[in-house]
Amino acid sequence: MSRRVWRITSSEYTVLGMAVDILELAEFYAGLDGIRARAQILQKINALWPNPNAEPVLGFGYVLPYANVLWPDAVWHLCMPAQQGVLVEDRATGARSALVDEGLMPLRDGALGRAIIIHGLEGANHSNALLSEIWRILVPNGRAIFVVPNRTGMWARRDATPFGAGRPFSRRQLRRQLKAAGFSIASIRPALMLPPVLPKFLVQLLAPTEQLLAVLLPQISGVWVVDTVKQVSAPIRAKRRQNVGLSVPVRPAFSRGVLSRKKTRALASG
Repeated sequence: MSRRVWRITSSEYTVLGMAVDILELAEFYAGLDGIRARAQILQKINALWPNPNAEPVLGFGYVLPYANVLWPDAVWHLCMPAQQGVLVEDRATGARSALVDEGLMPLRDGALGRAIIIHGLEGANHSNALLSEIWRILVPNGRAIFVVPNRTGMWARRDATPFGAGRPFSRRQLRRQLKAAGFSIASIRPALMLPPVLPKFLVQLLAPTEQLLAVLLPQISGVWVVDTVKQVSAPIRAKRRQNVGLSVPVRPAFSRGVLSRKKTRALASG
């Protein structure tokens, strides 16, 4: 399902990520588990964001199966990381697909107002560089949704799904890394409460319990759906001088008038 990406340093080998092949991602979303995962994640995204209509949206990772259903009229910029591969699909709206370096995307600063990252953060070779690049592309107060495998969830423990590849995150880890990258978190919602590879009739039978499980046991969810906002620090301005108007002139402590009065007092006391 996945291949290791290695980085050679002077003294050790460091595993940077688990890059899921693009064809394996497409195969997963053509199956029952992929259809179920897409439906539930789409439901969470629709609850968080309204339809952007014809506005441009960045999709990083493997967002292609979601873009077709989520907002078909939006102008999608689909960026797929080099370690994953790229699929191009003909669409009437003309979505743009590109194979990119996760730390150097072909978009200008502040180009887009929204971004959706699915199968992107957990498989990144350099997650900090990826987050910095998404922050750069978004406008001030732009919004980004990250769909990330849950570290303690059942989907992250099964290699047969792409959510079982790469680095999963706990809620605390997500909050810390996203905050350090300049994002504030609006909400973190659990999804995929039932384990993968369940028979279809059992999924339908247990479907009503998913909302209850999301409230009572969010830690068993398969993924986190995180809604974030790009934060821009306010510029530091020098304090303005306040010109205080004085009704009478103020003399220095050793002005001529003060010295003469001191001398007169000294003679009178002597």
